Amino acid sequence: MNTLYNIRIKMLFLFVFVGMVGFIILYVRSHRGMSEEEASEAFKRYVLNPIPKSVTNIRADQPKKFRGYRYIFRFNINRDDLGLLINSGPFVKVWNVKYEDGDIWWGWDREDQFGMSEYTSIAICYQSKREPDWFRPQLWDEPEAYAFRKEGDLLNIETFGKKSSGPTNIQILLYNENEAEAYFIVTYWEK
Repeated sequence: MNTLYNIRIKMLFLFVFVGMVGFIILYVRSHRGMSEEEASEAFKRYVLNPIPKSVTNIRADQPKKFRGYRYIFRFNINRDDLGLLINSGPFVKVWNVKYEDGDIWWGWDREDQFGMSEYTSIAICYQSKREPDWFRPQLWDEPEAYAFRKEGDLLNIETFGKKSSGPTNIQILLYNENEAEAYFIVTYWEK
């Protein structure tokens, strides 16, 4: 009887130990970021393929993997190739971009006389996961910005105040001309 009890205790200990090792491995893999090759492949799939010649130093992170996806990219790009990216989708120039508490906010139109934008959108970048050291859009003063939001069949400003069925796709492009650098955030989920 005592031997059976000892076997059960050892099996329980082994189960807990293997579980903890598995958790640590998953945690480390999810926080190590993507390799350069993985980042380039994700860029081709979610941003632009082929990758323009001026695009270098691609960094990528995938903070959302459950019931959709979210990818965040930072890369160098020149003005000419930025045009290729902007023209690759139904992007609209947006205003008053700010990054705060893991979210990017922007207005679809310029501010009115009271400093308000009638249509304001939000994109979640990071919720429970800490952003990587290279993700610092709050340090950019008034970046050039473009966005695209599609909910079901509705696009950009059409999405305000209307119910839609179908997936939601949000893409945001921030560009810092002084640094020749950009952020690209893409989020997709099914309702």
